[in-house]
Amino acid sequence: MSLLMLGLGLALAGPAVALEQTVAFPNGGPGSYSYSPASPSIKTGDALTFSGNFTGHPLVWDSGNPPVTNSGSSASFHFAQPGTYAFHCALHFGPPNNMVGSVTVVPDQHPATVSFGVSPSPRTGQPVTFTYSGSADPDGSLTSWQWDLDGDGSFETTTLAGTATNTYASPGTVNVHMRVIDDSNEPSATATQAVTIAAAGSSGSGGSGTSGSGSSGSKDTTAPKATLVKLRGLKLSFRSSEKASATATLRARGKPIAKGSAKAKSGAISLRLHLTSAGRSTLARGHKLKATLTLTLRDASGNRRSLKKALTVRRP
Repeated sequence: MSLLMLGLGLALAGPAVALEQTVAFPNGGPGSYSYSPASPSIKTGDALTFSGNFTGHPLVWDSGNPPVTNSGSSASFHFAQPGTYAFHCALHFGPPNNMVGSVTVVPDQHPATVSFGVSPSPRTGQPVTFTYSGSADPDGSLTSWQWDLDGDGSFETTTLAGTATNTYASPGTVNVHMRVIDDSNEPSATATQAVTIAAAGSSGSGGSGTSGSGSSGSKDTTAPKATLVKLRGLKLSFRSSEKASATATLRARGKPIAKGSAKAKSGAISLRLHLTSAGRSTLARGHKLKATLTLTLRDASGNRRSLKKALTVRRP
């Protein structure tokens, strides 16, 4: 379907490259005058697909664009700009049927920071691991990581987790590039790091930025960092940039409502939060509550880093 750009940022959808949400409506008959859902919400660039009998229920956008859809059984649209876009059935929009609806389009946000670490210090003939250390997706989830490990400008490697491994045959410096893809199939900004590969047996160090451990004997002064922080029910999951113990506290209405801890570990970490007495009385089963998470990581050298994150907790 050809792309039709409109002044308000509404367009007929081209080839599907993002998520799709469907609005269904009946094929006709007594009492069948509603959209389901009537008030969908999508991100910019996502597709909104209507499925039903357009002959019996011609689709009209209140903006006047695009033209009335009055034939077929499926039509898709996407929105380049955030906002609220109203639509209705040309034949049944007034009383008593009131067959109307609107879609809310919100900006597709991306991680605030995109970065990665390198470990161990790269040497020819030895595997090097690159680990994502940037932010989580603020309005969804990260689904894949794309890497340009040879520095040729092409993202030739895609991983479903935030790590990638490569082995370099020759010493030198490579500009490694990385970006992440979110659940709307939208890419983030690109992080670039100059990675120096030393000859085997030499004492070179890795790239700049959030690199891995340095030369032997040097004092570790780098605090561990938590990324990809998510809370499902009372289970907290995140990634740690290095081996570290973790403590977590949820606070709401000025009181700690849940606490948890995990033993030293690197990479993917999960821990169970346990409700305090205040939490059990404040948060009923099946209910949701806005809270602030404080997560502290501590490594074996005593380096600590804490983060605070506003989120919603639901007691299962």
